[in-house]
Amino acid sequence: MDYSIYFVPTPIGNLDDMTLRAINVLKNVDIIACEDTRESKKLLNYFEINKKLTSYHKFNEKQKSQEIIKNAQEGTSYAIITDQGMPGISDPGHILIKECIKNNISYTVLPGPSSILTGLIASGFDNDRFAFYGFIPKKNSDKKKLYEELKNENKTSILFDTPHNLENTINDFKIEFPNRKLAITRELSKKFEEYQIFDIKDINTDELTLKGEFVLILEKNNEDESLDISSYKEQILQMKKNGESTKDIVKSLRKSTTFSKNDIYEFVISLD
Repeated sequence: MDYSIYFVPTPIGNLDDMTLRAINVLKNVDIIACEDTRESKKLLNYFEINKKLTSYHKFNEKQKSQEIIKNAQEGTSYAIITDQGMPGISDPGHILIKECIKNNISYTVLPGPSSILTGLIASGFDNDRFAFYGFIPKKNSDKKKLYEELKNENKTSILFDTPHNLENTINDFKIEFPNRKLAITRELSKKFEEYQIFDIKDINTDELTLKGEFVLILEKNNEDESLDISSYKEQILQMKKNGESTKDIVKSLRKSTTFSKNDIYEFVISLD
C-alpha cells in the first residue's frame, strides 16, 4: 500500500456511487475501521470485500485513534469509513488525521460522495462561497447563537437536520429569515430523492415528507431585506402568534436590525 491510512468516502445512498479506487483500497488494506460494523458489512458484502473490521465511532474516537496510530507505525494499513459520505465531516476521522500529522503517519483522503456538495449544487444557490454549519443544535441557547450567525451570513449556508426536528426548524426560519429562500433536499441519491426550493415565508410543513435524511441550503443574507421595516411583517406576525409581547418584539428587532426603536414600535402596533 502507498499509504498507512486511507480515508475512504462511501455512498450517501446509492451503492453504485462507490468508486473503483475506493473498492480497491478496501480490498487491499489490512483492517477497515468502521463507524458501525453492522452497517458497513452491507456495503462490503455488496462488493464482496472480506476484511478484518474494527469499530471506530464518536464514542471511542480518541482512544481508537491512538491504537490505529500505534499499529500503523508497526506496518498495519487501515481504511477509515463511516456509515455514509466523507470521514471527518460530521463523522469520525478528524481526530485521526490530526494524529497522523502529529506522528508523521502517511495518509490520503480519497475523493467521493458528499451530501454537502450534492445538496449545495442541487439548490441552484450561489456556490462561489459557502459555509457548512453541521446539524441544527438541539438546545435553544445553541440555536439562538446559530441563528444570530446566519442572520449576517453573506455566504450560502448548509445545514443538516433530522425528520423529527425539521418542522421546528422551518418555524424558526420563518421568524428569523422570512425573506430568504431555502432548499430542502431529502434522501440524496436514493430512490425517494427530493430537491425542493421555497420562499421560507411560504413553506407549509404539512406538505413536507418528514422522513429520511435532510440537507438544508439557506440562501445568503440579502442586504436589501433590511431596508424596509415592512419586510419584517410576516416575522412580526409570527412572533405575535407565538405570544411574544410588543416590548420583546421591539427588543429583538432592535438587536438584529438597524431600524430605530420608535420605527419598530410604531410598525409593530400598527399590526394590532
